[in-house]
Amino acid sequence: MGFTEKERLLAALAKEKVDRPPVVCPGGMMSAATTAVLSARADYQTDPAAMAGVAEAIRETTGFENLGVPFCMTVEAELFGSTVALGDAGVEPCVTEYGAAALADILRQPLPDPDKDGRSPVVLEAIRLLASRHKDVPVIGNITGPVSLATSVMDPMPFFRLLRKAPEEVAAVLDHLTAYLISFARRQVACGADVIAIADPTATGEILGSANFRRFVAPLLQRLAGEIRAAGAGLIIHICGDAKLLLPALRQVDGAAFSFDSLVDMRAAKQGLDQAPVMGNLNTQLLHTGEPQRIASVARLLLNAGIDILSPACGISLATPRENLAAFTSTVKELGSLDRA
Repeated sequence: MGFTEKERLLAALAKEKVDRPPVVCPGGMMSAATTAVLSARADYQTDPAAMAGVAEAIRETTGFENLGVPFCMTVEAELFGSTVALGDAGVEPCVTEYGAAALADILRQPLPDPDKDGRSPVVLEAIRLLASRHKDVPVIGNITGPVSLATSVMDPMPFFRLLRKAPEEVAAVLDHLTAYLISFARRQVACGADVIAIADPTATGEILGSANFRRFVAPLLQRLAGEIRAAGAGLIIHICGDAKLLLPALRQVDGAAFSFDSLVDMRAAKQGLDQAPVMGNLNTQLLHTGEPQRIASVARLLLNAGIDILSPACGISLATPRENLAAFTSTVKELGSLDRA
């Protein structure tokens, strides 16, 4: 008897033997909600039925083996006072005005209620709908990583300077934001999310350096991982950029699969993470502008590299053709069960 899509992904996350690697696109920062999918729908950022419908359409038209919501990284920032433009089928949501001028402004804000505040109830209800309609397909909920959330609530440049000038206050802010992320993630799991994906694209080695990552980020990722595992869900953590200097710190985060950008040598990453599951890392520029045959060829190389879960390497352009995404997923499904030793 073969694996269902849900069984395959959860087994891969648990480092269990599978017939082939899953091929997924989690949502959040790494969403396949392209213009071609979004143009057929309305209110997909604010209406749970529309959000669930878009997640279903993504799976149907691309072949990715999951359902993922939301389709942006602005849900949490809006809760902490940032002004957000929700965009449309051709423009992604973005922060247009920061919610805080200083770290103290963030600390003064009470923690939002995921069931009541902002668009978080929309995400939770969309997860409920998806989980009720798709018993054999993994539902992936998404949260923004602590540093990326902080730099969506406050201007990044002064925030980064304060890493050196006011490290204790920075740590307090990140801890405050993480407390909300834990509650939001746990509510997503309670509503039916099988996996939580954390994307922290600002927490790169190039921006923070390995010492700051080890001091400010790794402990919070470990805290999030523990809470999400305790809630009963699998976990994916995405880090952008060249993450090789961060591997020693990431090795301290238990029970996660690690998703990396196309810059990262995945064989080396897996070795550096003591064989933790790795996910990735098809170049998204190739997905956007490449030919399907070239995409299929690179997908074969990724399969031969022994990657545990196949996925795009980072955020996907809204203009990415559906046939390119389908070329990626179909290649994994057709060739993934071959011997990759």
